[in-house]
Amino acid sequence: MKLFKNVIRKIKSYRERINQSNTIITEVLQAYFQAHTFILKHPLKRYLLFSGLFFLILFSVSIRALLYGVSYLEQPITVWLLDQSVHYLTIDVDKIKTGIAAGFWLTRKIIEGNKDSIFLFLFFTIGVPYFSFISSKTEEYHTGKKYAFSLKNFFKELKRGLKISIYLNFKQLYWIIIISLFSMIPYLGMISPLFVFIVNTYYSGILMTDYSLERHQFNAEQSKVFYKNNKSKMFAIGLGMMFLLLIPVIGWFLAPTYAIVTSTLLLSDREK
Repeated sequence: MKLFKNVIRKIKSYRERINQSNTIITEVLQAYFQAHTFILKHPLKRYLLFSGLFFLILFSVSIRALLYGVSYLEQPITVWLLDQSVHYLTIDVDKIKTGIAAGFWLTRKIIEGNKDSIFLFLFFTIGVPYFSFISSKTEEYHTGKKYAFSLKNFFKELKRGLKISIYLNFKQLYWIIIISLFSMIPYLGMISPLFVFIVNTYYSGILMTDYSLERHQFNAEQSKVFYKNNKSKMFAIGLGMMFLLLIPVIGWFLAPTYAIVTSTLLLSDREK
């Protein structure tokens, strides 16, 4: 009887958490419409063109350049590994060559199968200065608080932004590689795109929010606690961005700026 009550209690607890998460996700997605009104009202429309062109150019060259780089490095790395392996291994050279070739084939397949995720990794890392600037301008228009430009503060924010962005992007990439490896198991490959989408969505929300946390003097540990306590909100911010990215071409221009503005407005209201 006691066990049955505990099960019922846990089911109710999970149901409450799911309902709470659904409410938060709905509220955050509605905040994207508020961000739309905010962007039209304030001089932020000009930045849509910049972010869209940057997104388009980077998307056009990044994955192609990455695949070319893997192919270019295959020959010299294979020669070097074969040269090293003869000193330590007794395996037949042809088998070693086959193993190395399989490794490069797998690398190319992971890149091709997760090109959107890898592109977002590059986009969020390279775009740190832009995202930080848009976030500070949004809060300035929203709260009236001026953030005077300081070269020292700019490099401080840039250093922290790059550090957090690279850390989170590599963490995201780690999970994507794990999912990609599991997707080679029969039947699991059918649901792996869903898990990749969830990972991309969650970490995109975190990356879009971190610029506001930095400006409010959150250190790395405090930021991690904030992310842990606001998982639904982070997911919802990323979900809105992912939905916009599904719109061909136009979404590429809208998604980054709209996500940054939405997250900044939410964090500014929270501080109030």
